[in-house]
Amino acid sequence: MENNLISIEDVCVHHQVQINFIRSLEDFGLIHTTVIKKSIWLDSDELSKLEKYLRLSHDLDINLEGLHAVAHLLTQLDDMQEEILSLRNELNYYKQIN
Repeated sequence: MENNLISIEDVCVHHQVQINFIRSLEDFGLIHTTVIKKSIWLDSDELSKLEKYLRLSHDLDINLEGLHAVAHLLTQLDDMQEEILSLRNELNYYKQIN
């Protein structure tokens, strides 16, 4: 698993963001970090989430509370899309029977 971990310090330098912003995102439950030997690491899957939140924050000037709301809405949207796909598949199944 450590092969997929990226140092928070490297992320901060690359994206020119302060570590406090990343900690705030974690406090809001938007991303998850790992602490190994007093160093903070970010999983590569979490990096894509972090980059999405950075773009929303910088490009659209959305604050942390807004990011939390957007994340919640996007999760609901994904859930609804999965449900629609499931219902379509079920409908197609019943259409084939008739």
